[in-house]
Amino acid sequence: MKITTVIEKYLTSITTDEFHRYKSWDNCHQAFNVAKQTEIHALELAFYLASWGMYRGSSGLLQKNHLIHKETVDILFSKESLKLKCHQSNEVNRNNSKEILALKSKLADHYSKIHFTKGADKPKPISPTDTLLSKILLGTLGCIPAYDRYFIVGLKEMKMKHTIFNIASINELFDFIDSNKTEIENSQKLISIRTSKHYPIMKILDMYFWQIGYDKYVKDKERNDT
Repeated sequence: MKITTVIEKYLTSITTDEFHRYKSWDNCHQAFNVAKQTEIHALELAFYLASWGMYRGSSGLLQKNHLIHKETVDILFSKESLKLKCHQSNEVNRNNSKEILALKSKLADHYSKIHFTKGADKPKPISPTDTLLSKILLGTLGCIPAYDRYFIVGLKEMKMKHTIFNIASINELFDFIDSNKTEIENSQKLISIRTSKHYPIMKILDMYFWQIGYDKYVKDKERNDT
C-alpha cells in the first residue's frame, strides 16, 4: 500500500479542519522542540494526551491534574533524552533503539509510583501501558510511533511480525524505514508542502500504520452491520 497515498488520506483531516484533534500532536511536538523547559510543558502534554484518548473514564490520569506530568517533562528534557528529540536536522536511527527503551523504562517507573483513587475503590498505581508511554514519546520527542489500537491493527494488516513496544518491533520498524526510504521522504515533503511543518520519520510511520488500521476497522464494521 503506497505510503504517500495513505499519508495524504490522513492529512485530509488536518488540512480541512484547523481545530482537528490530530493537530494536538503538532502543538505538543512544537512546544517541546525548544531548548529549555517551562511550566507550560506539563499542560501541553496533558492536553495532547487527553485529545489522543488517554484521559478516558477508566484512566488513572483522569483522577489527577496536569502536574502529574512535571517529572515526565524533567525526564524528557534531560541530556539523555536530547539525542532522541526529532526535528528537521535530527532523526533517530537503529543505534538509538536501546536508548528509546531506556527512556520508556524511566517514564514507566515514574507513572507506576503514582497512585490514584476512584470513588470508594482502594488506591492503585497508574498503569504505564505501551500506549501511554509511546504516545508521550511520539508527542514530545517524535522518536517512536504510538502503539495504540489502530496502529497495532495496521501493523498486523501489513504483515509486520512484532506489535509490542519492544526491541524486536523497533528493529522491524527500522527495517521498514530502510526498505521504504524514498516514499517516507516523499511523504515528509508532501506534509511540508501542505502544512509548512516537518514531520519526523517515526511520525510518518505512526500516521501510515494508524490509517491502515483505522480503515480496516471501518470496513469490518460496515461488513458486520450489513
